[in-house]
Amino acid sequence: MVAAEVLVRRGLYQDAGAVLPRQPPDNAPVARRTRWAVTAAAIHYWGAGDVEAACRVLGDVGGPVAEGHRAGFLLLDGCPRAALAAGEKVLCDRRVPDEAIPPAVTTVVVAASLVGRFDRAMAAIDRARPARLGFAELDYVHCFALLVAGRVQQARRMAEDGHRDAVAAGNVAAAAGWLTLRGQVAKARGDLATAIVDLKTASRLLEGYGMRLVLAQCLADLAAARAVFGDRDGARQTLRLTADWAPASRLFTPWFTLSQAWSTAAGGDTTLAARQAGAAADRAMASGQYAVEAVARYDVARLGNPNAAQHRLAALAGVVQGPVVPAMADAAAALARSAPGALDAATARFTELGMDLLATETATASDALRRAAAPPGAAACPNATTPLLRLTAPLVELTGRERDVALLAAGGLTSPTIGHRLRLSARTVDNYLSRAYQKLGVTSRRDLAPLVIGGQPPPPIHARGEHR
Repeated sequence: MVAAEVLVRRGLYQDAGAVLPRQPPDNAPVARRTRWAVTAAAIHYWGAGDVEAACRVLGDVGGPVAEGHRAGFLLLDGCPRAALAAGEKVLCDRRVPDEAIPPAVTTVVVAASLVGRFDRAMAAIDRARPARLGFAELDYVHCFALLVAGRVQQARRMAEDGHRDAVAAGNVAAAAGWLTLRGQVAKARGDLATAIVDLKTASRLLEGYGMRLVLAQCLADLAAARAVFGDRDGARQTLRLTADWAPASRLFTPWFTLSQAWSTAAGGDTTLAARQAGAAADRAMASGQYAVEAVARYDVARLGNPNAAQHRLAALAGVVQGPVVPAMADAAAALARSAPGALDAATARFTELGMDLLATETATASDALRRAAAPPGAAACPNATTPLLRLTAPLVELTGRERDVALLAAGGLTSPTIGHRLRLSARTVDNYLSRAYQKLGVTSRRDLAPLVIGGQPPPPIHARGEHR
């Protein structure tokens, strides 16, 4: 059984299944039967994607340790509410053995964060501390909970400290985990250059440790960061790698779909990108990941359709604890109303939260609506190329599809090339372009570019034979 456990830790699930006994010995003690069940469950889930078999094996053995691990598999299957209930049931017994606490606490913290109950996440962390159980996963999930709750600066300090300590100890796997978190924090802040470097390095390190879900999440965030950076080809390449590594987990599907949305936006089709972000939000809602749903709904607004997002975001503001979702709900409503004053307030709130990219977007939108300077205090994110950051005053007058066509035309693309990019005929592209010309009072691409791009460089295209 030891050999199977080692192979599971290395991610070699088929090899582990070949050496693990089909059943534990009938007279084996409970601890040994539990070890066998945990190993068999990992092989069932990670090796074959069979969550029912994994949970059945653990349920047959029973006991708090097996139940703690079963809660984790429920979470991976995209059932955070059921996982939260199962994990908390283990933790509510004050006589629970120490070895049951790590899987239960890890599951509860992540599940509670995803459903937006940060009070329950922090309570689980406090549950582990009196027992002096300082297991590595506790710090990881604590940092994750802080990030999801909008405590970006605290999460940043924790990720920095964790990575420094892991490097000093020579623990490569731990360093990779902390690099992933540090990259996710940098992405949330809008520091895309740092996010890309950290996530790229982490993904290379994680490949050797069989941590499929962590690696897939790392790659999905890397793809989104590259897309917002304007690197469409890099984003698409990373998404293909993500699909190769992604486990059969409903927990992960909304994140992957959201990364696809930003990759699509990097190609210029914000209309389709907004629909993809909406699909990610719907999937998150169906699985009870309300914190993830809120991010995806706000991305719908950021991608040009705030009307489709504002009402559900307002409802989520009463469901997900913390200051982030209310700030997103107010910003989406301000975008829908084209209200510069409300956008200024959103800018201040995002800046206070340390979410500099979101702050810069709302400041840019306010500037475009006012045709005046952005308010002081908005942090600049010069490497980002999101739709809101490209919003100049004339673009406010255009529909979403007219805006897509105008930006690509201003970047030097021909109508057939734009049509291929947006899945439209060249004639339809010309019709949209004609409407944009009429609204903006111009007659050619040359006159269009200064209006829709202003003093900014053209949107990066990064495709063979196209404008760069």
